[in-house]
Amino acid sequence: MGSTIVTLLVVAGQSLALYVFLVAAMRLLGRRHMAQLSTAEFMVVAMLGSSVETGLYAGQSSVASGFVSAATLLLANQALTLVVARAPWARRLLIGVPTVLVRDGQVIQAELRRAHLTERDLEQAVRRRGYERVQDVALAVLEANGSVGVVPVED
Repeated sequence: MGSTIVTLLVVAGQSLALYVFLVAAMRLLGRRHMAQLSTAEFMVVAMLGSSVETGLYAGQSSVASGFVSAATLLLANQALTLVVARAPWARRLLIGVPTVLVRDGQVIQAELRRAHLTERDLEQAVRRRGYERVQDVALAVLEANGSVGVVPVED
């Protein structure tokens, strides 16, 4: 019984370490790849699949490990959500802040590079918002969730 509890605590610790690593890694990869999911949401979805797989396919002795791993991921995500909601520095670090890509019809190349986007990506985002050219845009902002918000040039 005692060794089982230690084993489950090891699983919880490993799951938590993997969660922290993957959240940080996905944050560094950039928002473009995340679409509408936050980094943490994406990682929870991906890792929960693995946790459930461990419990279902690795044998009866691993069912508890699968549950502990999944519960650890869900609790870690809840804790991260609370920290991000209460600490602006954590929100900036883990979720990100909006980035201005276009101002007064001019592309800000440094911000485009920092966001790992090409001009083609930006032009496509502008067209998706209903504008033909970047020059038709007063402001284009890459939001923290990876979407691009557009404010048109006033006539």
